[in-house]
Amino acid sequence: MTQGPLSGLSVIEIGQYISGPYAAKLLADMGADVVKVESPEGDPMRRWQGGGARPYSPQFGAYNRGKRSVVLNLKQPDDLGSLLGLAERADVLIENFRPGVADRLGFGWPVLKERNPRLVYCSITGFGPSGPYAKRPAYDTVISAVGGMYSHLVPLESPRPIGPAFSDLLSGMSAAQGVLAALHARSASGEGQRVEVSMLGSVADFLTEAISTYLETGSTAQPGGRAARAQAYGCVGSDGLPFVVHMSVPEKFWLGLLDVLDRRDLASDPRFATRDLRYRNYDALDEVLKAETRKRPRDEWFELLTAADIPHGPLNTVADLVQDAQVLHMGLIEDDTTRPGTRFSTHERRLPRLRTAPAPALGAHNEELL
Repeated sequence: MTQGPLSGLSVIEIGQYISGPYAAKLLADMGADVVKVESPEGDPMRRWQGGGARPYSPQFGAYNRGKRSVVLNLKQPDDLGSLLGLAERADVLIENFRPGVADRLGFGWPVLKERNPRLVYCSITGFGPSGPYAKRPAYDTVISAVGGMYSHLVPLESPRPIGPAFSDLLSGMSAAQGVLAALHARSASGEGQRVEVSMLGSVADFLTEAISTYLETGSTAQPGGRAARAQAYGCVGSDGLPFVVHMSVPEKFWLGLLDVLDRRDLASDPRFATRDLRYRNYDALDEVLKAETRKRPRDEWFELLTAADIPHGPLNTVADLVQDAQVLHMGLIEDDTTRPGTRFSTHERRLPRLRTAPAPALGAHNEELL
């Protein structure tokens, strides 16, 4: 097994739940040596929903594979000293406590910068390090609501939080990206720096299209609004299996779809004659397309759509996804987990199989590392 492109990089993660652990997992997937520092009680995600065969939750396993675990009570001077010793030898430290907690416990950026000037120190907070919301507890549902994500997905008159954990995962990706940028800067300057990531900022940046559109036009995104602009439609075959068609801007996809459906008459329908009209009459066209696609089984539509080069695909559940022919061809699922979506030509690094490198047991590496 070839080492990953981050082989030799030492990362300390003092994280819990999702955002910090996910950021560190992304680095571990690329070959970094990640040491997860946990309290004596362990990351609460260990005790999340059960049902798996391991002594921790499947959710914990997903976000903490390939790491090593040490248990430290950071309120105890000796254990804090052990953490400071680990940080002195590390390249990166990631923490996702509320603002001020790391400083109060004695491992804030000013302390660690003195001990290790090359350290890249990444803090992930919910609402940022200061401001009127900064001290509030911040979980994914709260940030996804405040950050505007839910307004794209659920009717405001009947609000209901939905998954996945958008703000947790987006901030984890932002943190990993920020860490890699800081490491690149260190390669030139020799100095580390602090990287600050907020869940709220990560969600807002993810919604850059909607925010820019509102600031320029005053138009607020609504649930399903982008589907109309993108000319994307959900359909169901005669066998009840769902799928999607996405026509975007090119007129050839619209005309090709009409040929597939044997409905060229719709090209001259005054409701659908131009892309702007199809946008304005999205619900009417959606109704027509659903009625047409009920006439054949989904696989027959796929053969016709593929032959006509129309963008389309099954609307998979997770159970469908793990058996999807393209997913299996790419080897994206391996031993009850996902493989990273990024490949490197000189570092074709297969994930260690879970039987040799699962998420660690609580404190499994105390003796080895401390």
